[in-house]
Amino acid sequence: MGLLDKIMNSIFNETKKVVDNAIPGGKKPESAPAQPKPAQQAQQTAAPVQAAPAADPDAERIYDEDGSYVFNDTFNRDTAYFRNILFKNFGDYGIEENVSVSRFDPSAHPKCTPVTFLLTKDGRKYAFYVIALNKTNGMPYRGAKKVLDAAGIRHIHCIPCYKNEESYVVNRIKSIL
Repeated sequence: MGLLDKIMNSIFNETKKVVDNAIPGGKKPESAPAQPKPAQQAQQTAAPVQAAPAADPDAERIYDEDGSYVFNDTFNRDTAYFRNILFKNFGDYGIEENVSVSRFDPSAHPKCTPVTFLLTKDGRKYAFYVIALNKTNGMPYRGAKKVLDAAGIRHIHCIPCYKNEESYVVNRIKSIL
């Protein structure tokens, strides 16, 4: 049984439980288990094979045998990783680090997230954020984005716990240049 079949069976079983519990008068009596198909009988009589979770450190997700997954938090790229990519691929740009958004709007809220990297070329400015996954929806980041939008500064972000291969980061930055 493939991963997709396991996922579909899991979804079907959960849906069936919800429907059965929604019937007035309580839960329906359990019916006898269906007879397995001949191919399944042969698979059941063979020695059980345990599917090992994916252990590939480059995988974004690690899949368990039941088809569920846990997030692979092995990447955790630090700011130095992104700094190296910027200097390697965008060396002709001026690169400033940890720039306060109050530089673009003096009345900006003091808790606004500072720009991780500010790229400058020919008088044009581009902001690149390296920001944690749980920080992308809060007021500090959203407020900073509003300030940058009002100042006409294009911006993009990368989340350091994702894979963020060099080519991906370069293409994301090129998309705002």
